[in-house]
Amino acid sequence: MPAEIISDIYKHRWTVELFFRFFKHVLGCRHLLSTHPAGVQIQAYCAIIACLLIHLWTGGKPTLRTFEMLCLYLQGWATLEEVMAHLEKLKAKSREPPTGG
Repeated sequence: MPAEIISDIYKHRWTVELFFRFFKHVLGCRHLLSTHPAGVQIQAYCAIIACLLIHLWTGGKPTLRTFEMLCLYLQGWATLEEVMAHLEKLKAKSREPPTGG
């Protein structure tokens, strides 16, 4: 096979690997809740919908800490003020100029 095709296949493989890393580490889906294909599909859809909702609410890429904070809020263990303070901290951090190194 030509090197370009191998490179393209590897690039797509890496994208899939990154998605599953994000799925497992940020969205907390380390274990499947079902072994049935429909159950796996529902879990994946729920995680992706949660990710999109977090992005819509925060205006940024979902992080593990943001996901945890929203889970705590939905469980009644964090207040809306705590969630908003977390989001403000993220916004302030994203406005900081990158440091050179």
